[in-house]
Amino acid sequence: MARISWHPAFVQAIQLELEEYLDVLTFESEHQLTTEPLKIDVLIIKKKKNVFIEKNIARIFQQFNVVEYKSPTDRATIEDYHKTQCYGRLYAALNKVDINEISVSVMATRHPRKLLAFLNRQYTVQHDQPGIYLVEGDTCPTQIIVSEELSDEDNVWLNSLRNDLIAANLERLAMLREPKLPMDAYLQVIGEANIGPMEELQMRRKNGVILSEKLDASFGAPYEARGEARGKIETGRNMVLTVLRARFKKVPKTVEKEIRRMTDLIALESWAVQAATCPSMDEFAAALK
Repeated sequence: MARISWHPAFVQAIQLELEEYLDVLTFESEHQLTTEPLKIDVLIIKKKKNVFIEKNIARIFQQFNVVEYKSPTDRATIEDYHKTQCYGRLYAALNKVDINEISVSVMATRHPRKLLAFLNRQYTVQHDQPGIYLVEGDTCPTQIIVSEELSDEDNVWLNSLRNDLIAANLERLAMLREPKLPMDAYLQVIGEANIGPMEELQMRRKNGVILSEKLDASFGAPYEARGEARGKIETGRNMVLTVLRARFKKVPKTVEKEIRRMTDLIALESWAVQAATCPSMDEFAAALK
């Protein structure tokens, strides 16, 4: 299955959530800590120390705020927690920042059962708001945020950054007010990750069940791009199968199934070359493994 770039969408989602504080916050995506490839997912810097951020996901914010993001296809683990804490301490050391001026947030899409069980044994974990688990007792203010548990009213952008939405969720997103911030990466990922509901929504639009203008403005371009990509993938699959049938007459069901499952265009192009050059079907089948 094609890899979905969740991180740029998350950066836009958290900016949308904190839109009213843009004048006092700076967002640094993939902040590089050292000359080696060691990066913080998002570093959020408060430009004014004395401003309190009332938004639920940012009430623990200090001047420097380290955020680790785990997509719907990843789990937030104990190792991720330790790594993110280390990022905060390393940032403080390298930039001569007081550790008390740093907060740490681990943003998980799914409920991290093992991580929270570990934290409950080591520290005090407060869970007074949906989706927000405050960790008391570690070096600096820390929270675990579970986006799928966040309020759909208060945190629609983060709560919707998932791959299990239904058509009604997508329709609601399309009908929301238009933010001042860019959300192209966000909408692109939502469309790619929820292609089934997207197709259902588009079918309802074509049948006149829902308004088309707002939907097209929100999801039109990402959906069209996705449809174009799917067309190229299907063409690539058919090309491989056509060459194999021309050369070997019959394509085993297991081989055809593997070809039908492939969504990587580069891999399909490589398979088309192999289909034209492999001396036997057995050798082509072996090359797929």
